[in-house]
This record gives sequence, C-alpha cells and structure tokens, in this order.
Amino acid sequence: MKSFMKKENKGFTLIELLVVISIVSLLTSSVLVKLNDVKAEARDAVRLSDMRQIRTALEAYRNRHLHYPGLSEGIPISGNQIGVGSPIDTALAPYLPKVPKDPTHDGVMYFYSYDPRHCTDSNIGACDCVGMSAVFAFNKAESGASFQKDTCSGGDQNINVADYNVSLHEEGT
Repeated sequence: MKSFMKKENKGFTLIELLVVISIVSLLTSSVLVKLNDVKAEARDAVRLSDMRQIRTALEAYRNRHLHYPGLSEGIPISGNQIGVGSPIDTALAPYLPKVPKDPTHDGVMYFYSYDPRHCTDSNIGACDCVGMSAVFAFNKAESGASFQKDTCSGGDQNINVADYNVSLHEEGT
C-alpha cells in the first residue's frame, strides 16, 4: 500500500499578502484623515477660547474706561491685529497678560476694530446694521464648522468676511 502524503503550505500566497496589506493601508489612511480633522477642530476650539479671553479683556477695559479702545488709544479706524505689539496690545496689557497667538503660529492674528463703519445686526445674519460697536474677529477656521458672525458690514481687515466675529456694544448704541 502506498501512502499518499499531503503537501502542506506553510506560508501565505502573494494574493493573500496583497489583500492584507491593502486592508491595513486603507484603515491607516482613514485613521490619519480623521486624526487631521480632530486636530483642526482642536485648533478651532483654541481660537474660540482665545476669543473669549480677548472679549473678557475688552469688557474689563470698557468697565474701567467706559468705552472700548479706539482712536484715543492710538488704534486707527482700520483697526489693529492683536498680538503684534500694536496699540490694542498696549491698551489690553493690564487685562490680557499673555496675548493669544493663532495655534498654527503662521503669522495670522486676531483682529480688533472700533470703527463707525462697522455695525451690528439686530439678529445674527440679518445684516441690517442697527448699531455701532467694537468688533474682533479671526479668519483662520479650519474645521468647517459654522461660526458666529455678528457683523456683515465694514471692510477693514476682512471683519465682514471673517470666519468668526463678535460685536461688543457700547452703552446707548
């Protein structure tokens, strides 16, 4: 009697290896894309936090001086970038010890303007210009989220097209 020996393969075929490699690379690429989205959302969260700090400093300034920083503090009508040694930085120094920088550190800063050409909407997005205010903004959002826009008018420093802007109202306006 002859015994037939069955030959056993002890490895993977080329096709099996290619399938496994393609599945692993597909999963890796989807994880990396999601990780980039999460990083962008985190940077936007930092920007919003920075804006809350700036707003608190501006409100503290107004509480002490009864107005927001403007021409009398050397801030031109066209406004200033915050964090570049401008007059707005000097005005806010007692209330904002560390000036926030954009999380990407690419030179894009936050903007501030107190300008009669900027006005506030009665309802966000109405663009009906019912009162004058100080405005601060950033235009570097990355996550694609919908951000608040209080103002629609005024052209200085792209506040009207910023990804996020906030109006601060003076008493009586």
